[in-house]
Amino acid sequence: MESADSITKTRTIGKRFSGRTAIVLCLLLVAGVMQGQKKELKKAVHAIQSGWLSELNSTRKNTPPYTGISGLMYKDSLLVGQDAIEGMWKRLNGEDRILKYDTITFFQLYENQMLVHGVYTTAGGTKIPGVIAWKYDQRWYKAFEAVAPKSDRMGDHKTEIGLLRSSWELYANQHRPDLIVKNIFSSKGKYFYRGKVHKAMEIAEAYGYMRDKSYSINLTPRKIIPFNDRLVCEIGIYDAGGKGLYVLLWGMEGDDWKLLLDFNF
Repeated sequence: MESADSITKTRTIGKRFSGRTAIVLCLLLVAGVMQGQKKELKKAVHAIQSGWLSELNSTRKNTPPYTGISGLMYKDSLLVGQDAIEGMWKRLNGEDRILKYDTITFFQLYENQMLVHGVYTTAGGTKIPGVIAWKYDQRWYKAFEAVAPKSDRMGDHKTEIGLLRSSWELYANQHRPDLIVKNIFSSKGKYFYRGKVHKAMEIAEAYGYMRDKSYSINLTPRKIIPFNDRLVCEIGIYDAGGKGLYVLLWGMEGDDWKLLLDFNF
């Protein structure tokens, strides 16, 4: 026969096990709900993208997935605003009809923001890789998109871009945004934030918050996407006390890689 102490210990262990099981089940339930929500969000933006592409190839006209402060980076040119972006897509589609869009990867930290890596394919067989920054504000829209035709040749970029990213972090944490502009950005470089385009030393002013002595930032690249031999897109997470998603576009300037564009939500 079990002693009273054995029975008490068994009951206590059982309660602990049941409590832990309940916690695990709750966590699994929350994870399942979150996963379900993410799937629904992915479906939502995929439906918008598919509908927009279908409209591009027809006479139908619905609300385009852009706003007056959306941006499109095509190769090394930045267009801002719904009309300019729609005009560019119509021109590209007229030259070589865009048949489909395939999603490759999603990146998401918050419910109302999402980065999507995908590829357009034209009737002529051209592949156009790109990254779309989706944002939700009463409806899902493209806050920013970067695309460029793929080339057969891909340059050696990882080492140099890694060093440039490290230097960007170093200058930011030294509170010297001016050195980021001078040493990291291309002469055609831009910082695109909330619909505003900053160029040259305007970038240093827009980065003015870096001058605060308490400021520090860490960049963690999640995916490096070679568009072609002269243009590379980087998707990552920044942590400056709060986390967010960023997009960096690196381009060749002469024989050197430089930062063409910085975008973050």
